[in-house]
Amino acid sequence: MLPRAAALPPGAAAGPGRRSPPPAGLPREPPPRGRAMAQRGAEAAATAAAEEEEAAAAEGPEGGSRRWGAQHAGARELAELYSPGKRVQEWISVILCFSLICFNFYNLLSYLRLEHTPSVIVGIFAGVITADFLSGLFHWGADTWGSVELPIVGKAFIRPFREHHIDPTAITRHDFIETNGDNCFMTLVPLANMAYKFVSFSPEALYETCPWECYVFALIIFITMTNQIHKWSHTYFGLPRWVIFLQDWHVILPRKHHRIHHVSPHETYFCITTGWLNYPLEKIGFWRCLENIIQGVTGEKPRADDMKWAQKIK
Repeated sequence: MLPRAAALPPGAAAGPGRRSPPPAGLPREPPPRGRAMAQRGAEAAATAAAEEEEAAAAEGPEGGSRRWGAQHAGARELAELYSPGKRVQEWISVILCFSLICFNFYNLLSYLRLEHTPSVIVGIFAGVITADFLSGLFHWGADTWGSVELPIVGKAFIRPFREHHIDPTAITRHDFIETNGDNCFMTLVPLANMAYKFVSFSPEALYETCPWECYVFALIIFITMTNQIHKWSHTYFGLPRWVIFLQDWHVILPRKHHRIHHVSPHETYFCITTGWLNYPLEKIGFWRCLENIIQGVTGEKPRADDMKWAQKIK
């Protein structure tokens, strides 16, 4: 009779290249394909949870009017107002904007000198601060006043703000053109003015004004990219590592920081480029002061149109 083989400890090899099955009761390790499918499923579930969190934040601590993201009646109606003509305007704006950015950047570099370094650093920092403030001012104005029914500007510029509060993650489904077209449109005049200076001013004059042009250029760049930065603040998966790094170090608008704005009735933390100015402006009551002045003069109630769209049920 042959000797009986000695019992092997759990997980020990039963021979070269072989592995004994796991003890009964322990879960089997899924195959690589199964692990990939499980990972994709987990990411999809986490994305859905993030969207639900955005929608819950929009409801506010007291419940407020129910928000249902893309399924909300107001969100569907607002999304349908995005027209082919608007799309053409965005395409033209993006092409012209980035063409002028490349032209101006090339010319700006040709006039930079080492002695400009301190003033250029100050100018770039000031440009970022100014862009953050202007993003807040424009965001506050579009969120708080006006109506989608206004001629020209209503459907073109106010509509996206109304849709965003009802369906905060809609922006993550917009492509590059739809996301950045309006901001590119707003920077066309200062970019064209800068290009005109480069082709008409003397080299001496351009050398003297180089630090100022660096300030203006930094301001334009950050205004141009503000809505892309805003989109990243609503994107929970698939972001490049360098974007996450900039968010974590608060160089650009962080995701957790921007959630404060999305608590109904959306009356604070309007700056969406870097968000650096949100806390100091909130501490001094800057936006509330402006709203009180405008309401006292005009009798208009802040965010009345925003609440009208939020309460749509059909």
